[in-house]
Amino acid sequence: MPRYSIRLLGEFTVLVDGREVPGGAWRNRRAADLVKLLALEPGRTLHRQHVMGLLWPALTGAAAGANLRKALHLARRALGSDQAVRSEGALLVLGGGEPVEVDAARFAAAARAALAGGDPSACAAAADLYPGDLLPADRYEEWAAEPRTRLRDLHLAVLKGAGRWERALAVDPADEESHRALMGAHLEAGRRREAIRQFERLRDALRELMGVGPDPATVALYERVLAMEGPPPRPAERAAALIATGLVHLNRGEYVRAEELARRARDLAVAARLNHELGDASTLMALARSRTGGWHELFLEEFTALLDRPADLVSVYDANLCLAEYHLGGADLTPDAGSYAARLLALAEQADSLPGRGIAELMLGEASLLAGDLTEAGLRLARALRINTEAGTVSGACLCLERLAQTALAEGDRARAASRLSEALPRARTAPMRSHLLVRLLGVSVEAAPDVPSAVTAVRRAERLLADTPPTCEACALPYRVQASIACSRAGDLPRARRHLADAERIAALWQCAPWSAALWEARAHLRAAEGRPAQAVAFLREAALAYRTAARPADERRCLSTVLT
Repeated sequence: MPRYSIRLLGEFTVLVDGREVPGGAWRNRRAADLVKLLALEPGRTLHRQHVMGLLWPALTGAAAGANLRKALHLARRALGSDQAVRSEGALLVLGGGEPVEVDAARFAAAARAALAGGDPSACAAAADLYPGDLLPADRYEEWAAEPRTRLRDLHLAVLKGAGRWERALAVDPADEESHRALMGAHLEAGRRREAIRQFERLRDALRELMGVGPDPATVALYERVLAMEGPPPRPAERAAALIATGLVHLNRGEYVRAEELARRARDLAVAARLNHELGDASTLMALARSRTGGWHELFLEEFTALLDRPADLVSVYDANLCLAEYHLGGADLTPDAGSYAARLLALAEQADSLPGRGIAELMLGEASLLAGDLTEAGLRLARALRINTEAGTVSGACLCLERLAQTALAEGDRARAASRLSEALPRARTAPMRSHLLVRLLGVSVEAAPDVPSAVTAVRRAERLLADTPPTCEACALPYRVQASIACSRAGDLPRARRHLADAERIAALWQCAPWSAALWEARAHLRAAEGRPAQAVAFLREAALAYRTAARPADERRCLSTVLT
């Protein structure tokens, strides 16, 4: 019988008795995918129904079965034998009775053995068996995501087990254990400046993840580094230490102490003109105050103090972007969003602050849109777009375009919505706040699609784009996750719909907000309808409508009450 050797790491290659199967032999992508799926299984065996669900999730049983038979035929032809993929009842088995060698399985076995033994040299040998990530050409296939992540995590673990810290950071730039190990090595060697730079690398890697900071052990090590003999710590280094310690207190629930440290860091940053550190300190202050119910007062204080310092005001607004959208979008109903924004506008006009006016006009436009006053929203947002563009407030301009697209959608003008999105996306891709802005725009692009196939295409395009631009702010990603789940439910792609919904539910559990709760009920309703449970779907839409009413979102409430799910 032929012997099969399959490479899945770094590339997909099949060898039959040592001879490579040419790429053109597969004739059909799903024939190759069938072999990949079977090769990933420990026993090289899968149930037919499971294969059909993975490769053709949107098709009925009969259509998926026909596609499977075609893929089977072409896979056997490519491998040169009808026994290459055998049918044993409802099971499909790879190989003609001989063992099938798979590089991913060989690596995984070696890695687990090395980690269990705690042997650095064995970990190094296992790491050398990993030439690249699993099936890079299939990086956007749903069925490849979990095994790719699992093998990548194993690779990271053996790199760390071998002490290959820089290579581990090439895999995961935010891996704190690797940063800490390198900081410790620099400290022991007396390389103070290198140790500080290593901490700065970690801080930069974590910067985009709102509220995430170094572990206490890393902060303590950094303080030891700063205490070494040498020049006094620079303001940026002192601010970084304060912010890192403040994040430790924030994550312990010690919000007053976290805000106190953030204020000290903020004062250092303002005095030394440190924009990055000012943004980080402002984010920490905002998170701490938001937990105790005082975000509006804090932002008003910061907004007023910095009206005559345009660059600092923009930095502070960017630092508050997520929380501003969260609170003004309906996290609570006091103070009234429109009245609050009007107060900001009056202060900005009095100070003749262009960025201040742009921020306040945007908030006023958002308040009008969410209240259902589309005419006022369009006027305010168009004015805000002009001001933010003139002021160079990139995040403000992108948010204006996002909200203008949503206004156009609410008015039934999909072409105008698409135009606004096409104007915003290039800005968001290169913006300093792209991890927040891009995913928000992608959510609207799914909603703006003219039909179900176009919406699914938008979801897949968004998945690819987000995979190539990590990290993504989770709070800003929730509306995208909801829209993606609804689109996939309507298309019958239930595994993808469930995955996006699960991500949305996980995010919403961390940020209690009536409009988000309503959006989750709406997404669940579409999923229940796609699962053939219409009574539950109707009940869930009623829950969504009630939650939108609580959040003072009349247009969203009307949509849920008028939606007919089939």
